Amino acid sequence: MTENSAATSTSLRARLLRWLLLPGLMLAFGLLAKNYLTVSEMANRIQDRLLIALAVTISEHAINSRGDLLSRDIELLLEQFTRENTYYRVQGPDGAFVTGDSGLPRLPDGITLEPGVPHFYNAHYRNEDVRAVTMKYLVSNPSSNIYGWVTIDVSQTRRERDNLIYEELLGSTTDFLVLMFLGGVFAWIGVSRGLAPLRRLQQAIRRRSTDDLRPIRHAMPKEVTEVVRSLNALLARLESSITANQRFIADASHQLRTPLATVQAEAEWALRNASDQQDRQALERIVSQTRQTARLANQLLNLARVSPEGRKAVRYEKTDLLALAASVTSGMVRHAIRHDIDLGFDDQSEGMNCEIETGNEVLLQEMLGNLIDNAIVYGTPGKIVTVRVIGRGVAVGPILEVEDNGPGILEKDRDMVLERFVRLDEQNGQGCGLGLAIVKEVADAHQAVMSLEDGKDGVGLKVRIAFPR
Repeated sequence: MTENSAATSTSLRARLLRWLLLPGLMLAFGLLAKNYLTVSEMANRIQDRLLIALAVTISEHAINSRGDLLSRDIELLLEQFTRENTYYRVQGPDGAFVTGDSGLPRLPDGITLEPGVPHFYNAHYRNEDVRAVTMKYLVSNPSSNIYGWVTIDVSQTRRERDNLIYEELLGSTTDFLVLMFLGGVFAWIGVSRGLAPLRRLQQAIRRRSTDDLRPIRHAMPKEVTEVVRSLNALLARLESSITANQRFIADASHQLRTPLATVQAEAEWALRNASDQQDRQALERIVSQTRQTARLANQLLNLARVSPEGRKAVRYEKTDLLALAASVTSGMVRHAIRHDIDLGFDDQSEGMNCEIETGNEVLLQEMLGNLIDNAIVYGTPGKIVTVRVIGRGVAVGPILEVEDNGPGILEKDRDMVLERFVRLDEQNGQGCGLGLAIVKEVADAHQAVMSLEDGKDGVGLKVRIAFPR
């Protein structure tokens, strides 16, 4: 995956949330670790102080009782008070065992015990982890037989300590999870509200048609203003380029019409007066090509007129599609007769409304004229072309259809023929590949849906244009 493709696969929302939540998550883990260390240190400190107090108490009891063990009542009291098992060992000044548990863990090797200074360490005793302290306690009781520095070892299990740490850590984790959840919710809301202007910009751009190059006027945050300004500048340059291109095509087509008409008239005059057969054939080819070129110039001029830039000044008003179609069809009858085509009109309005709310009569005439002309030019002698108008229905507006029983267009080629200068029949020199492109432009201008379908019984072609209500 390249860097560009990876960049487009991640949304801006995901990036912002990641940069907002990941630092918070890392901070939460850091605070949990710090809390664990703090609670552990505090629990150790409390237990260590309790061990010192137990060591002093046990040593005094051992001295006063001349080495007797703690009574069972005192042991139960200690266990109930501390909720831990307590073990001890008392050794005399000469290292001899006095009382307690002789198997208690020893002070780790290499540590020198100083008199009166306790030493704490962790050990394992009776299959449990214990916290232990060893200290020397000065004995000077004349009534006892023990004199000098007595060594006291006290060990205590860590169950209550570990439970305390676990409960504290669990409570802290729960608090952090709740805070992270609330932080995530507020971050999501904040990011969503922050990205709302971008969504509005996206929707504004998506709603536009391909011929709408107006500047974007939506109010945007400061960080997006430069992007919108650059986009508006691009739209302005694109509009200027398209306008210049359309103007050039229109001007060139207009300028070509007069010389082409002159050449055609001269060629036709020469053809009528030519006596040599070869001259007549050459002049016939010149006349044919001149007519084709003149037709191309007219189609280019019409295309420039119906293109998005050319129809900016076009006014749209209520138009009667039925009357318009009948008028255009009657005007094309002679053209159809010259090509031996049976052109007819089929009124299927059944009294329903056939008006287009926002139509332009000139553009609609151009569209229907091109449809009929295409059916005539690409048809074969003796074929039938029918112009049909269907009244406004419940879900759609009026429908215009031009159907023929000619060769038709294969389904795989139907999208392609809507493009400019595409001709499927290159042998037919009369077409120039712009007729259906002009029809598509006019249909788009009226927000109509154009479709190419099979004719009756699967023979020929039916062009269907459904106008909106």
